[in-house]
Amino acid sequence: MKIVSIYLFIILLLNGCVSDAPRDNPLDPQSPGFAKKGNVTGRILIANVSVGIENATVTSATENVSVQTDGLGYFSFPSLSSGKQTFICTKENFTADTFSVTIQTGQTVEVFRNLNGAPVTTFKQILTRKIDRYFPGPEYFVEVFALVSDPNDITDLVVDSVWFVVADTIRYSLTYFGPSKPFAATIYKIDFPTNTIQWLIGKPLTIVSKDKYNAMNISDPFTVTRVIEQSAAPIVSNVDSLSTSFELKWTPPDVTYNYTYTVTVSEIIRGTLKTYTGISSVNESLVYPYTANDAPLEKGNYVWSVTIVDDFGNYSRSKESTFTVK
Repeated sequence: MKIVSIYLFIILLLNGCVSDAPRDNPLDPQSPGFAKKGNVTGRILIANVSVGIENATVTSATENVSVQTDGLGYFSFPSLSSGKQTFICTKENFTADTFSVTIQTGQTVEVFRNLNGAPVTTFKQILTRKIDRYFPGPEYFVEVFALVSDPNDITDLVVDSVWFVVADTIRYSLTYFGPSKPFAATIYKIDFPTNTIQWLIGKPLTIVSKDKYNAMNISDPFTVTRVIEQSAAPIVSNVDSLSTSFELKWTPPDVTYNYTYTVTVSEIIRGTLKTYTGISSVNESLVYPYTANDAPLEKGNYVWSVTIVDDFGNYSRSKESTFTVK
């Protein structure tokens, strides 16, 4: 009987020692240092194409702490307070995404989110045009080109989704010509407020694009480089049918910037026959045949013109001159 009492005493003594032992393990729910924490991991992807987004910022709005995605779009919060938390994901040129996650103590929540990317303008250009005419006078217009892509796919861009914008106020719609071709528009002087293309000089020009989810992008500004007013002047000449070659002559423009010539020869009934580009500005004539592939011209009435083209691609075309092959 005495032995049993001794055993009971020892058991009670041990239990008392255990209950008084320090509990400093942060994973022990009964420890004073225990924290109700959990983990959140995940991946941020480009919508529709499932490609990870690098360097996107994922922020816990609840705890005001942020992490960056890696090269494949993965992110991780190793220790966040348990309960419902709100997160915001941002990336330049992408629509921000807000989502909520309920974090369980000691558990890891995995999240996958898709971001919609705004369109991106990869190329933009405006070229000025002047075409001299006998009546009713010279014609002025500009040609605008833009290459626009979309991270989610070009199908995110819809009809009337890309515009040429002047001074942040006046818009002109660009037409889509296919995945490998630019958006483009030809805008005549009558469509500008002053009825001149010179009005564009010095004004900030941009390309504005918007996808079907209303994500918008505004390109860096660009400007008109030059409106060419001067032009070369053809010298009228007749072509002898007995001659195997002939010469088209012109007087050069009075300009100081670099340029080349383009000469176009057309048959009045059949239209354009030959176009010769990149002719040096030191030349003042073109001898036909100009290339080894030029065959003798058939009898008929022809027109020709000479265009000066500057280094940027702006041009001024002369009035047409005629000649006859008899």
